[in-house]
Order: sequence, then structure tokens, then C-alpha cells
Amino acid sequence: MVVTGVSVGSEEPAGRKQVVAIGEALWDVFPDGRRPGGAPCNVAFHAAQLGDRGVIVTRVGADATGSELVAFLRERGVVTEHVQRDPDRPTGTVAVTLTGGEPRYTITEDVAWDHLEAIPNARSCVRAADAVVIGSLAQRSAVSRTAIHALVAEARGRATIVYDVNLRPPYVDAAVVEATCRAATVVKMNAAELEALATLLARPSLVPWLLDDVGVQAVCVTRGPRGATLFTTEGAVSEPGAEIRAAGGDTVGAGDAFTAAMIHRLVRGAAPEVVLRTANGYAALVSSRAGAMPGIAVDDLTAAGVISPARPPREVQG
Repeated sequence: MVVTGVSVGSEEPAGRKQVVAIGEALWDVFPDGRRPGGAPCNVAFHAAQLGDRGVIVTRVGADATGSELVAFLRERGVVTEHVQRDPDRPTGTVAVTLTGGEPRYTITEDVAWDHLEAIPNARSCVRAADAVVIGSLAQRSAVSRTAIHALVAEARGRATIVYDVNLRPPYVDAAVVEATCRAATVVKMNAAELEALATLLARPSLVPWLLDDVGVQAVCVTRGPRGATLFTTEGAVSEPGAEIRAAGGDTVGAGDAFTAAMIHRLVRGAAPEVVLRTANGYAALVSSRAGAMPGIAVDDLTAAGVISPARPPREVQG
């Protein structure tokens, strides 16, 4: 299998790759306090933690919470030079409640990231990317949706375009989802989203349609602790989930951690089973900690087989 010029199964040597995540940046507001969040921020953080150059392209308010969010990400190795500041709209927030360990979200509307722009420095950033990650939520407004697709167009043929579906009702639109699938080279979703998209798009055989008709190169379906399956035109490979070895964690951001680890292996041409084992193992490590962006020691990452001992140091901006 080949994903945008990388032959999967012929893994390249380690080295920092540029992973650009585009979309929402916000504060997750829990009953006991707030934490930085937004799926693209989570992916960029985890890409950096895995040793890649994790870049966020987003928009926050020209307010104290926006400055605090940018500083938090920068201190943790995320490249923030492409974060836009909005003088008129606030930094995004999401109220998060946990029911049985599963997160539920109430998302504030008309915030800064709803007005993301495809400005020149964002365009140059994606043109230099090895992978570009987009989702659904940041496309709820026409302004940001237009910008996201303009940026993806700049990266097509240069980078692996990963559409991490991440449905967040009521911000679900069939036309937007289909257009984004058609823009992607890899589509990733969980099992519930697989069923939801099959109904939404009136495609009962969704995975074959994506591979054969739409032309995506890979489809990844995750099943939480039950593992994941990677589908390509060459067949399907499944791997069981990894054990969560510590109590007191949660699943907030586990899917984003999986995405970052999946990309970490895909852009290096790893075999499908290696891609899935790495992603499952890293998601389990993250789920054993609280919050979407927990720091994990290099020794723990190495012991779990998520990274090699020769991984380059995470980039930290001064």
C-alpha cells in the first residue's frame, strides 16, 4: 500500500516529520476546572510528544485565554507560529461532562476558530507538511470550512491528508462530510461513526465505497479497547486493543492520541499491523492518565513500543 508516496510496509528511518493539524483550539471546561483542548491541538501535542514536528493552524481570540492557550501549547513543544488572533471573537470553550467515563460536549458557537483564514503563512505551512489532519467540527461555519479546504488543496499531492471524522452533533452535514472524504487520502473514524456515516451518506457499504469509488488510500476504524482495523484496497488488518495499565485516567483525547500515533507510523511507511499496534498502545497510555494532553515519559513510550529509543528530542520553542 502507498499513502501519498510512502510505501507502507517499507518503514523509513526515524526522523522528525511535519504534522499539521488544522481546526479548533479551545478550553475544555470540566466541573473541576479547565484544560486546553480541541482535537487538532490534541493531535499536534501528541505528534510533538512522539517526536514529530506538531504544528497547529487555528484561530484564538485576542484575549487572555487565547494567550494562555497558545503559551500552554508552545511550552509543550507544539509549533504555534501559525495561530491566528481574532480581535472580535473570543477563544473557544467547550463544557465537558463525563458519564461512565465517556465525555459529552456542549460547544460554544461563533468563536475565533469559526473564522479561520487561509492566510499566506498557513498556506506555506501545509505545503511543507508530511501530513495534514482535519476534522468535522471546525467546518461548522462557511468561513472556516472554506479556509480548511483551501489549505488542504495546497497540500494535496505533497502530504498525507487525514480526515479524522470526530462527529459532534448537531454540527453534522452530509455534504461537508462527503466533500472532506473526497479531499482525504486517509479517513479515520470509530465504530459508531462508521454506522452513522453509512446512514448519513446512504452508503451501506461505506468502507468499500470510500476505497473504490471515492479513492481514499486507507480507512481506519477504531473500536476503543477492542482495537482497530485498517482497510486498504489490498485487504484489512485488525489488531486488538492494548491494556490500560493505570487507574484514574479517562478517554478524553484518546482518539486524537491514536490519530497522532497512526500518522507517526503511516508517514514512515510502517506495515499496517505496526501502525495499529503503535496507535493502540499509545492511546492506551494516554487513557491511563487524566486529560487530553498528558505528558508521558520517553521511557514509558519506549517500553510500550510506541517509539524507538533513537527518537529525536521533542522540539521546544523559546
